[in-house]
Amino acid sequence: MDKDFDFMSLTPEQIRDLAKPTKQYAELRKDFDFDLDWDDDGEALYTLRQFVALQERADVKDADVLEEFHHAPAEDGFKLPLRVYLPAKPTALQSGCPLVVLFYGGGFVLGSPVMMAKLSRSLVKRFNAVVVTPTYRLAPEHPFPTGIADGRDAVEWVAEHAATTLHADPTQGFVVGGISAGGNITNVVTHLARDSGLQPPITGNWLSAPAVRLAPKLADMLPQKYHERLLSQGQEKEINSPTLPPGMRALIERSYKRDPNSKLSSPMIWPSGADMGEFGHKGMPRTYSQVCGADTGRDELLVYNEMLKAEGIPTRLDVYPGLPHAFWHNFKQLPETKKWEQDTLDGFAWLLER
Repeated sequence: MDKDFDFMSLTPEQIRDLAKPTKQYAELRKDFDFDLDWDDDGEALYTLRQFVALQERADVKDADVLEEFHHAPAEDGFKLPLRVYLPAKPTALQSGCPLVVLFYGGGFVLGSPVMMAKLSRSLVKRFNAVVVTPTYRLAPEHPFPTGIADGRDAVEWVAEHAATTLHADPTQGFVVGGISAGGNITNVVTHLARDSGLQPPITGNWLSAPAVRLAPKLADMLPQKYHERLLSQGQEKEINSPTLPPGMRALIERSYKRDPNSKLSSPMIWPSGADMGEFGHKGMPRTYSQVCGADTGRDELLVYNEMLKAEGIPTRLDVYPGLPHAFWHNFKQLPETKKWEQDTLDGFAWLLER
């Protein structure tokens, strides 16, 4: 955990400097070729989805982890596949397993539960957890807000069937988390779960380089002390992320067709009642966030972390200066990738209070 990182004490120059590439990353990015024809949506999406298909074919099971497959009904009747990881030893299930739900990233246009397989197996073995990785439908075939709604429906089914079908004990912890788009689903679904009084309640969130986003029509509601720190969206030239280049971001926007003013897209300022705090975040669970310094969504997540702290919500934060969005996927040679892996396990220990 970055105990010495105090976002509110940084000068604007220091905030912008978070995007300066590390020396090793600067060398590696020279050879990173991810230049697709972003104007041909069909061809670009096909190529991107082939990378995921390769991951699925290369996935190797672990003898210490059982895998099951279930389905959760979506609101429109579609059956959402769920991949479930459990301890292989029957005695482990009898001792009470915390419950974890993980949502993969991919900008709502690509992705698969297999992208969370390695982490899922690690959580099973380290924490004796039951881990569920739901599938949600992708754009452009299923534009906004289908992916969010699928995530909500999956979490509601998981909560209902936790102690029976899934053999989990949510009283030991019920954590929902995700990377990138999966982090956006996590954040929105947890707000919805709090508002609806979901039982058992979600006890922790893992937000790894998520799209927190500030709804444009609500921007004026943000206090100046926060507003003046939202600099990363204007750093596109400095960031120039090879893992999420401008062409890909534009492709995602065209395909996903999100409503930027909807709370289902922009949970940073959530519609709130009298008991939900100034910006609608009171009562959210303890939250562990991971922030990439060279990410256009960097400062929104850092401000959101401050908002949670202001409501008395326990937070944990790790910051990776000079590194691009979800760098651990494409730059496995970096020492920070190993650090991210260890940070993630330590963060889950904190979320599960272990």
